[in-house]
Amino acid sequence: MTNLVFVHGWGMGPDIWTPVIKHLPGHSPQRADLGFHGSKAIPLVNAPFVITHSLGLMWALTHLPRPWAGLIALNGFTRFSRQGDFPGIEPRLLARMKARLPEDTTGVVVEFLRRCGMNDPNIRGLDQEMLSQGLDWLKDWDLREQFSRLQCPVLAVAGTHDPIVTQGHTRASFTDIPLIMQQGAGHLLPLTHAEWVANRIQAALKGDWSA
Repeated sequence: MTNLVFVHGWGMGPDIWTPVIKHLPGHSPQRADLGFHGSKAIPLVNAPFVITHSLGLMWALTHLPRPWAGLIALNGFTRFSRQGDFPGIEPRLLARMKARLPEDTTGVVVEFLRRCGMNDPNIRGLDQEMLSQGLDWLKDWDLREQFSRLQCPVLAVAGTHDPIVTQGHTRASFTDIPLIMQQGAGHLLPLTHAEWVANRIQAALKGDWSA
């Protein structure tokens, strides 16, 4: 059986994948935990089939050994901050978030997750140090070259109304691979399109990587 590995984004936790996994009977997926809520887990499996959300793509490229059996990236990017002609978030905005963390960790996370579209964000056990480190990843990491060297099937999925990652940012990250732009969708595809995501995973496992 293919080893499914799920990786979440900044400020979130492995629980974001629960709605998707409910639609994947017969699988025993593993979930990475980046540590933003006090615990960490790095799945170590051979030839994982990787499903990522947001920052999870860059984290997976940095932490999960290759080769991979495949990759589905949801609301992802290969660089987050703006650089030259590459569109992205202004680094100064990330610096402001980091500067606020020591005094208002909960406020920074809640503000971001609500901007993503979460009405009732999980703020239990927030780890200020890991959240700060995650903002550094978003500001500094550039995984475009590493992504280009992936030797596995890849599918990227994004939302046309994503308030975090613009369409231009998405297209700049994924120039030579199949890309699906979900009409009207935002930044929380694992929650808002859980069954559809699960169906795409099942299709890819059967060899259908079409956009």
